[in-house]
Amino acid sequence: MGNTFTNIAATTAAVTNRFVTSVNMANGTYTVANASPVWQGGCFVTATISAVTGNDTPGTLTIVGTDLTGAALTEVLTLVAGGAATGSKIFRTIVTITQAGWVINVGNDTIVVGCAAGSIPCGAPGALHAIVLNNSVAATIVVSDASRTIATIPVSAAAGTVYYYDADFDGYLKVATTSTNDITVVHTRTTSLTYPTYP
Repeated sequence: MGNTFTNIAATTAAVTNRFVTSVNMANGTYTVANASPVWQGGCFVTATISAVTGNDTPGTLTIVGTDLTGAALTEVLTLVAGGAATGSKIFRTIVTITQAGWVINVGNDTIVVGCAAGSIPCGAPGALHAIVLNNSVAATIVVSDASRTIATIPVSAAAGTVYYYDADFDGYLKVATTSTNDITVVHTRTTSLTYPTYP
């Protein structure tokens, strides 16, 4: 299949209101403020509820969009009253976000929908070949997969440095940084999780 690369030139800190800014909860479809994360790569979707007067019964959120291969992707997220919930599917784009099963208590609780911290350049098991630093590192870069930390690139690592890994990763590859470090991640391609069927 060969390698591909993802350039990440933005902070990958969590943005809790990236997809839906704070609105009163209601059954139905919310306006999507942004269709994708701030960074290149995908993300896990988060939904955070703030109670107004007691806790509403929040129900579920159905998120429809695309994965890293461009294939259609849907996830149903069970919401947490007065708290936060995080999905387990990796979205590159968001098309619609729809709530169902919501029951008001006294006043409408509010909800925001966003992305968890960390850019996910590869959404399937694969191999990390290298990371190229295109500028001097202003904040630590943590590279991990579904189960462990693979590497930590320190602050002030010099521009032009190339770290070679050729290391396998499980589940997905995630790159997290709280600064606008400009890095290029060389990795295997995300393979589709859906396959054609033949008669």
